[in-house]
Amino acid sequence: MVTERLRDLAAVVANDVGQHSSKMGEITEGLKTLDTTDVEATGAGLVNALSKIVVANQALQERLARAEEQIAAQAREIHQHESEARTDSLTGLANRRAFDDELRRRCSEAERNGTALSLLIMDIDYFKKFNDTHGHQAGDEVLRSVGCKLKEVCREMDLPCRYGGEEFAVVMPATPVEDAKIGAERVRKAVESMTTRFEGKQLKVTTSIGVAQFVNADDTTRLVRRADDALYASKAAGRNSGYWHDGQQSHPIGVRQHMILPKCTKDRPAALTLESLPNRTKFADELRRRIAEAVRTEQPIAVLVAELDGYQAIRNRFDTDTAYAALDAVATLIRHSLREMDLVARLSESRFAVILPGNTLGTADAVVFRLANALKQSPLQYDNQLIDLELVTGKSELRMSDSVEMLVGRAEADLHEQFSGGAADPEESLTAG
Repeated sequence: MVTERLRDLAAVVANDVGQHSSKMGEITEGLKTLDTTDVEATGAGLVNALSKIVVANQALQERLARAEEQIAAQAREIHQHESEARTDSLTGLANRRAFDDELRRRCSEAERNGTALSLLIMDIDYFKKFNDTHGHQAGDEVLRSVGCKLKEVCREMDLPCRYGGEEFAVVMPATPVEDAKIGAERVRKAVESMTTRFEGKQLKVTTSIGVAQFVNADDTTRLVRRADDALYASKAAGRNSGYWHDGQQSHPIGVRQHMILPKCTKDRPAALTLESLPNRTKFADELRRRIAEAVRTEQPIAVLVAELDGYQAIRNRFDTDTAYAALDAVATLIRHSLREMDLVARLSESRFAVILPGNTLGTADAVVFRLANALKQSPLQYDNQLIDLELVTGKSELRMSDSVEMLVGRAEADLHEQFSGGAADPEESLTAG
């Protein structure tokens, strides 16, 4: 509608200018007919011509002034529409469209001028569970509060955005990663300390953060992926934390916190994560259903089979209860490293399986890396002793006419190959049962 109005206005202005030009032409032609030998007649003719020119110019000026006012009004309307189209209505932050444009522009600027650029991506922890517990209206109020807090703690040159759902991003121009890490920790602490009041409740949330700095090998997609990998590392480390990506792997921001295992007592809490995982039978049933769905929708699906290397050594070094608590911590890390649509199950004492819908072998590699990095960055501590853990992982991708046994069997075969020289003695497999 605005475009049509501008087009009509331009036509009116063009018509007014055309009419003015015609009048000027008529006046010019009249001047050419004056008898220059008759001084008195010539003078009267000039005065009459000038009078017509003044009147015509005044009329054109008035019409142009009105057109200018209309154009200014249309410009304000266009600006408002553009602002609304680039602003998230709930939080008042820049939306995904504005984020994409700004990040693209800043990446080009950083590559062209050799300036620093960092990206922060953050996710509100356990937001789905929060919505299920308190309701979506409370969730919206929390999102608004987080948006306000981001505006408050981010610098003027930064662009805080609502990236989507409960995820936010901050484009940080002229910012090396060391400064970005400081900013990320400032954001994390600010969200952790804020309280959102809603219907008599005082609601609190925390956030996980990933940070990456632009390098010349990056494009916007790669930069976002690296920041996102760091975000997943933060989630895998237990959430309410920040990680940064150096181009190869993710590292914790600030002091790394060890996962401390309680000493063996009668009051030790149950291994809640392990006890909640599906067993081999339920895993096979769910995988069979997922395979049928993947075949019907022609979507890929990948399976991981992961073994906790050195689990027996942990049992020998400490005790069965401590080893079981370590397994529960590993299961928690695995679950936090996955999407909601993924499924992790426990096949046997120290072996886990993961269903990754929509993943190929190539994309499953990123998940394997996240799992390994999560264990590396979050060592277990028991009675002032650190327990080094390593997850050995095999993977497979769905092929035409695959059964559950065939798909899992290839993942387990790949797992066997990962153990050095095949000397390991992995536990009983799904296919063996």
